[in-house]
Amino acid sequence: MARKSRKNLPVSMSVPESSLAMDTVTESADNLMLQTSVSLESIAAVYHVAIYARLSYETEANRERDTVETQIAYLKNFIGRQEDMELADVYADVSFSGTNFERPEFERMMQDIRSGKIDTVITKDLSRLGRNYIDSGIYIERIFPLFHVRYIAVNDDFDTNREGTDLTMPLKNIINEWYARDLSNKMHASYQTMWKNGAYIYGRPPYGYRKDNTVKKLVVDEQTASVVKRIFGMYLSGMTYSEIARQLQQERIVSPPKYRYLEQGNIEKAETARDWYHLHVKTILTNRHYAGDSVHATREGGFNNPSKDRRVSEEHWIIIPNTHEPLVSRELFEEVQKKIKKHINNLHAHNATLEHEKTPENFFPGKCICACCRKNIGVVRSNTGSNYFYYRCTTTPFNRHMRCTAHGKIKYRELHNAVFQVIKSHMKLCLEKMEQTRERNRSSYGIRQYRFYAGEIAKVQSSLRKVKSRERGLYEDYKDGIITSEEYLQYQQSYRQQAAELEKTAEELLERQKRYQKDFLPDEDWVAAVKKFMGKRKLTKEMADAFVERIVLDKEGNVEIKLKYNDFLKELIQTAGEGCGND
Repeated sequence: MARKSRKNLPVSMSVPESSLAMDTVTESADNLMLQTSVSLESIAAVYHVAIYARLSYETEANRERDTVETQIAYLKNFIGRQEDMELADVYADVSFSGTNFERPEFERMMQDIRSGKIDTVITKDLSRLGRNYIDSGIYIERIFPLFHVRYIAVNDDFDTNREGTDLTMPLKNIINEWYARDLSNKMHASYQTMWKNGAYIYGRPPYGYRKDNTVKKLVVDEQTASVVKRIFGMYLSGMTYSEIARQLQQERIVSPPKYRYLEQGNIEKAETARDWYHLHVKTILTNRHYAGDSVHATREGGFNNPSKDRRVSEEHWIIIPNTHEPLVSRELFEEVQKKIKKHINNLHAHNATLEHEKTPENFFPGKCICACCRKNIGVVRSNTGSNYFYYRCTTTPFNRHMRCTAHGKIKYRELHNAVFQVIKSHMKLCLEKMEQTRERNRSSYGIRQYRFYAGEIAKVQSSLRKVKSRERGLYEDYKDGIITSEEYLQYQQSYRQQAAELEKTAEELLERQKRYQKDFLPDEDWVAAVKKFMGKRKLTKEMADAFVERIVLDKEGNVEIKLKYNDFLKELIQTAGEGCGND
């Protein structure tokens, strides 16, 4: 029988000269083979497998008598026995709880899934994927199938490619979640028992103490204990927090964070750590550890949201008295607390007698920064009792590594007026350029340009239909023996690349054509913002949120204002200027 002609082989496709240059769209050979192997009778499907292993905190590891290494070895052995699997990569999270999915190696695996590197995920059992019933179910039943990823839990005989497998999964996940909750409760109960016995299990020891890891208790640090005692005495003598901090800094006494890093041998962090400042002093003066008591459970995270760490109110703290050697007497500590409380009450009473306005709202939180130190600009009162307010750099003057030489400031209303004028001018100019564009598009020149792009788009779309038609005919050529499987893959890749280039060209031509529509349509969010705020006579917080992207304030009080739609305005000015003078 005579050999048939090769009717669907790639040919050079011409792209209209007016089309913009395209970036070449490529596909990896592995993904290409994976996409076409189902259609080729002679090529067998091979699964590219990711091994995922996880181990929780050390306490759980001891209970389970399991290690990451044994999980990986077990799963590699399983893959080795399968004829249709090959290992793509190994992902292992150590000391990460299974109650959430914020794990670095798991996130890296998801990135590889999205890129097409792997199409199968294997774990030793369901609990290694996660112990949260809802989140695990979402990954197994929705996310993995979305990316056509097969999931296998070997010990649970679970395989998403096998019918009926999911019938037992909800029960398994409920049990895993219950186990994690039960383990958390038991661990907390165990901690409470150790706390009552005076143990200091975790956390950073207070300045003036160090942790004896043998007995797990706080012991006096002779190098810093005398500094703590001095601070209590200085405060009772009448010095303020700030005065004490300045005195210690002048004497070149190492601050608590610097001392901590030096003890760890981290010289680099010690050099950039904060010097003494008032909050260090306040923290020491109010810490009950210095009276010999241990304080626990001052923060909590919550089982379902462990990342949401928050401080609990003092009445819920667990306080164990007389667990270690005190640095100050209990009577001295209580005397200091009474003085602190009296000072706070006096300050509140003094402020209550002043007739001053409440500090106004910051219209630009996180958006207004200092030109010198790049820290946030905040709203401050000119001085106590004053009703004058400024936007000013908030960098503390107590840290020489974060010191700001500018401390730029501007009057509260002055900055609001400046921003409002910029927004108002921006809206006015945008509206003018939009009207110019519409007038141009109603002219004969605009109509010709619109029709020109319509013709160019039609040419590209015609070429695209031809390419896709030829790609669809490739399989028939392969079945008829006209081309080999290698040629099939090569030609298919060529057609897909041509199609991608043509699709991108069509999109860019459509964007250009839109500029010549009679009713030119700009950014929809910008239009909504202009309609809402065009009639305003002064700046509002809502207007600032809608328009302002960044404000930079220098020491002279000059401001640089960048709006969210500045790029749109530049494009609009360019569009309005296209074809000027042509008719």
